[in-house]
Amino acid sequence: MRMLWRSLALCGLALTLAPCAQAAEPIEGKTVYIDAGHGGEDSGAVGNGLFEKDINLAVSEHVTDKLKEEGANPVASRSDDHFLTLEERVAKASANQADLFVSIHVNSGVASASGTETYFQSDYEGENSRRLASDIQSQLVSSLQTRDRGVKESDFYVITYSQMPSVLAELGFITNSSDADKLGSEEYQQKAADAIVNGIDSYYDQ
Repeated sequence: MRMLWRSLALCGLALTLAPCAQAAEPIEGKTVYIDAGHGGEDSGAVGNGLFEKDINLAVSEHVTDKLKEEGANPVASRSDDHFLTLEERVAKASANQADLFVSIHVNSGVASASGTETYFQSDYEGENSRRLASDIQSQLVSSLQTRDRGVKESDFYVITYSQMPSVLAELGFITNSSDADKLGSEEYQQKAADAIVNGIDSYYDQ
């Protein structure tokens, strides 16, 4: 009888632990396309001694590393300072059968303009794109303590023609001295990357 109870106890323990051992991150195995905007001769926005293309690439690399840690399959549009057409960016995402498309950018405007905003386009996967944009925007604003400029709809090429849920995040204004000081900081770039990945996690957790 003692052996029987012991066997039953071990079986119960095994059943209790089995779901934990088998549980996987919702993001695990997902192919996420990370698009570092601009590059090469296309510097993007310029301000306060910074080039947008450099910030985009730095944040993109941090996002890619974090996604790998979580078991996802990140695909980067570029891993160095070279030019890609908008068509090439979209084509690469499609060729890799990406589940999500996240384009990383930095904004510009009048010197007083500041804050973070995230864009989506509703023609294809509109509701999922809006939800992804909302999750990423929420995480960025919370983590970076930046002005919340909201989730907006726009027809940027890369989010209009990508055939998967797609968003374009504008992390801050390179033309605003306060935003620029933060955007040029590696610590801030890492925080932005972590927030983007947390937003993707939130999207898949729903």
